[in-house]
Amino acid sequence: MVCVLRMERPIFKKAFSIISVVVICLLITGCEWMEDSGKGFESVATEDVVSGSRMIQPVEYEYVVDGHERHKLDFYAYEERSDSKRPTLIWIHGGAWIAGDKSKIDPLAYRIAGLGKYNLISINYRLANDTEAPWPEIVYDVNAAIRWVKLNSAELGIDPDKLILAGESAGAHLAAMSAFADDVEELKGDKNPGVSTDVRAVVLFYGPYNMSSLAVQKNSAVKSGMCKEPQYSSPILELLDCPETNGSRYNIDSCDLKKVRAADPCAYVDKSDPPVFLAHGEHDCIVPWGQSKALHDELDDVGVKNVFVSVEGGEHDISTLGIEPSSVVAFIQESLVEEKESVSDAGDPSLPDKTKQ
Repeated sequence: MVCVLRMERPIFKKAFSIISVVVICLLITGCEWMEDSGKGFESVATEDVVSGSRMIQPVEYEYVVDGHERHKLDFYAYEERSDSKRPTLIWIHGGAWIAGDKSKIDPLAYRIAGLGKYNLISINYRLANDTEAPWPEIVYDVNAAIRWVKLNSAELGIDPDKLILAGESAGAHLAAMSAFADDVEELKGDKNPGVSTDVRAVVLFYGPYNMSSLAVQKNSAVKSGMCKEPQYSSPILELLDCPETNGSRYNIDSCDLKKVRAADPCAYVDKSDPPVFLAHGEHDCIVPWGQSKALHDELDDVGVKNVFVSVEGGEHDISTLGIEPSSVVAFIQESLVEEKESVSDAGDPSLPDKTKQ
């Protein structure tokens, strides 16, 4: 079942819009009207959000033994004790593949985890401007982190069969690559072997999913007058180790087209993929709205359950999308209760030492 929501920005909601969305939402279980979720992560203290979400302050772990300094993750346990193992939301930060840190978690992710009573994990990965980590090492890192979580799930109180992968911007791209290309040998990597990287649901905010069309869509938005010309070259050049280009700042003609296609999450979509929650603003001048529309269409074509929230006036910032945590949790809960064979094959090794309390 597919649910497509087209929303006006929260401050401009009209009765007609509300009625339209309610009617559409009746078509699926757990889909609710979404209102403004509040401040962006830059304006909210991490300690305040963690406290409000009932998440315990994080413990940092290395997910690759003797690995790179960025081979680390933060584990936020849900504070309420439980004899059963909890579903866990794994967050992947954005930053154009060349910046960002696991500490930059949008408040919405905390609120989703708190409302759903999930554990929360935020991972770091080697950045694309690290010359010792060429493509697709960045995808290897995400997969290594997921496998580490499964291998250590017993000690951490995690249900390895109920992992939710989420991310924004470049992090959404990496989440999609891991989720959709989980059966592609050349993208798996070799760290933490013995378990799969399968997850039960994917939550994606304004990521690039069709790299082949990204530059065209971006330049079209500039020509239309909706967006200003970027003051930087395409970060895809660094992600895929392409030569710098002349002329248009957003030009990837110098890239090997086979490599560009290999970095397209859309290229790996098939009917076995987990359910996907997509959200994107129609006035996004960083990653064009058409990227999520393309992924939605691919998922729809092969019959993968997905919800696509398209927000009129929404920008490249979760706080402009008006996503209510309860709507995401309802989608995740429905995905978790659907029958599915065990995806973990989790072992039971000793938990690595913490690197901080």
